[in-house]
Amino acid sequence: MHSNIPQPSANRGVISILALLVVFGSAFLGTFVLSLGPEQPTAPNAQLDFEADDSGTVTITHSGGDAIYRSEIEIRSPGSVDEWPEGPITAGDEITVSGLESGAEITIVWHSPDDGVSAVIATYEVS
Repeated sequence: MHSNIPQPSANRGVISILALLVVFGSAFLGTFVLSLGPEQPTAPNAQLDFEADDSGTVTITHSGGDAIYRSEIEIRSPGSVDEWPEGPITAGDEITVSGLESGAEITIVWHSPDDGVSAVIATYEVS
């Protein structure tokens, strides 16, 4: 006696797995490759120049590129850091770091105001 009830096919399971792979692959492609996912903040593209004198003072000058907001950057140094004015730092603005010895390093770190992402945007080693 044969039943007219269709029997499950092994091909049905393979097709389901392939369908899932296509769906997940499309989601990955759309999110990461095509950049349709959440946009990540990027550090400002600013040119910072460093000039040291014989007294252990380094002058940092914003010489071009994107404006930087003082509230978004941190100057890491073993020396004493002057203050840039609040608001945007643009081409021509300067700040000095004093009390530095040869081999000391100055690191300028940008911190995103939105989500805590940070990036080193410049470093300088006193010679």
